[in-house]
Amino acid sequence: MTPCTPAPPCDLEYPLFCEPRELTAIAKRLVVEDSSACDRTLQTPPSGQVVISNANGTISWTNGANSTVLRKTSTGSVEFATLNSLLQSAPVDLGSQPLTTTGAVSVGSLASTGVVTAASVTLAANPTANLQATTKQYVDAADALKLNKAGDTMTGALIVNSTITSSSTILANGNSSKIGYNTGAGGTITQGAGAKTNAVTLNRPTGIIVTDSAALASATTVTFNLSNSVIDSTDIVIVSHISGGTLGAYNFAIAPATGNANIVIRNITAGSLSEALTLRFIVIKSVNA
Repeated sequence: MTPCTPAPPCDLEYPLFCEPRELTAIAKRLVVEDSSACDRTLQTPPSGQVVISNANGTISWTNGANSTVLRKTSTGSVEFATLNSLLQSAPVDLGSQPLTTTGAVSVGSLASTGVVTAASVTLAANPTANLQATTKQYVDAADALKLNKAGDTMTGALIVNSTITSSSTILANGNSSKIGYNTGAGGTITQGAGAKTNAVTLNRPTGIIVTDSAALASATTVTFNLSNSVIDSTDIVIVSHISGGTLGAYNFAIAPATGNANIVIRNITAGSLSEALTLRFIVIKSVNA
């Protein structure tokens, strides 16, 4: 039986009833319901096209290019889009399904609340934020700069801005090795004119003091004070006569206190000496117990 159409003497106010079409699993056309007739048929679609609906409820045939997928737009329409643009428009939620690939995975930023496992992951760059993953080259570069706590050898200078405490022996290893003060640790001060008793101030762990040239009689001692915030009362202060005046003509004694030290000079020759002495001092940390 074919669909019926209204004709006199039918009452047009009564609803229109149509004979149902039989079902089939093979078809070349799509039959849709329409308010103005019992049914209407969409044209046979070209090969490879699919039916889509737009936000107005109408349907039509459409075709996507290679490597494209269907997606729903923000207005409710269905359209084709590239897989890349679909993945970039919003995060992809796989739910509980695993993501498996036999190739490399390149990511600019990877965030996970679970476990991420992969045979090979290629990162876009070295990390710049605390929670970013590190590359092998970044780790290798950092590993080459580290010191092993069990023992290691440095090729450059070690600069420490705090106290170094050792529970073992510190030794200079090698015939050209040194233990002492580096450039910038010392300073120079010249005693005021008129007397070898004039106090001087030099807040350094090492340095040079140039004394006044006032006369110092034979077998006579003179004392001046070195104000120095580096010195503690238990420290050892060593003074050496390095130039100026007669080397070997004087004896020296040093009495350290907290923040200063008294330096005693004695003329051990048979005559008076009027010489400006150049003295080098060093402070060595020491404790009583």
